[in-house]
Amino acid sequence: MLEGITAGFIFSLTLYPGAVWLVKLGYGVSSRRVLAVGFALFLSQSVWVSFSVPSLRMIAAHLDLLREGVHLFAALVLAYMAWKFFRAERVESLQVRKPVVEPLELFRNTLNQSLAMPMRLPSVMAILLSTGVFVNHEPTWENVLQIMLGGLIGTLAWWGQFTFLSLAFVKRVPVHITLKSLNKIHPFCSGLCVCLAVIVLLLGF
Repeated sequence: MLEGITAGFIFSLTLYPGAVWLVKLGYGVSSRRVLAVGFALFLSQSVWVSFSVPSLRMIAAHLDLLREGVHLFAALVLAYMAWKFFRAERVESLQVRKPVVEPLELFRNTLNQSLAMPMRLPSVMAILLSTGVFVNHEPTWENVLQIMLGGLIGTLAWWGQFTFLSLAFVKRVPVHITLKSLNKIHPFCSGLCVCLAVIVLLLGF
């Protein structure tokens, strides 16, 4: 379960634009919209986690000959993510520039956009592989359920804390401090993805 919690937390951390959007909503609009977006992001991440863990179980249990190739692909995905984070633009303002719709529509739009991101599935599978989830554990369905539960807990922990911070503290903290904190996330994610890429290669080879 610990590997699942770690992977779920890191996976949510890498959805950097979602965290920025939550903070901007907390700074400029109603709390209902913040809750709607926070729940949509948690739900979308949970879908990817719940889909990827059984998929990895099938690969680990039945496609052992592809182990090195799968780990190499995971390392390439993580390296690509690191490059994207390294090139990410800085957050310069907390103002919401486009019109904000009603909470229900905002929830649907956020959920659809997050589910439609093409890199979500390979990224969560790469992060799971970097934890050694099926290197340290047999690919049984009992372990799959524990890893999925851990992934959901890690996802809930990240989006729960970010939603709470956006609701309770964004307006109380000076804007320049909030911007400075947000702009530390993407270089941290870049370095983290590089480390995970090295780890997944070591585990695979």
